Amino acid sequence: MPTWKLLLIAWFFVPVHRLLFRLSGGRLLGRLEGTGVLILMTRGRRSGKTRSSPLLYFRFEQSGDLIVVASNYGRDRHPAWYLNVATDPRVSVEANGERFAANARVTLGEERTALYEKVVAANPRFATYYAATQREIPVVTLRRI
Repeated sequence: MPTWKLLLIAWFFVPVHRLLFRLSGGRLLGRLEGTGVLILMTRGRRSGKTRSSPLLYFRFEQSGDLIVVASNYGRDRHPAWYLNVATDPRVSVEANGERFAANARVTLGEERTALYEKVVAANPRFATYYAATQREIPVVTLRRI
């Protein structure tokens, strides 16, 4: 993805999306590309401040866990929200008109691979992200507390 598009997304679309999502209780922009959208609140690993990120999420298992992917649009570095989760897995989630506490868990090995394949089947854009980077794209489960 060209840098100008990433900057447009980061500086304009994400803040506007977050605002409209919150003001409408998730009724506006609660789905993109046929997939649910949530807002993940993490604690900044350096600042300690609450940070919020709108993310696409998936639900595949009977467990009710929400699945998010740290694709960062296929860039070669992890998104800040993922680095925050890796430091402190206690998060808050806004989805489907409700807010709840959750534990984030980074999946590994076969579990990660299987989940990523399901994500790609649900939204092929994630195959493009995978092809664009040298890093292994993390898959994170969010389990309600």
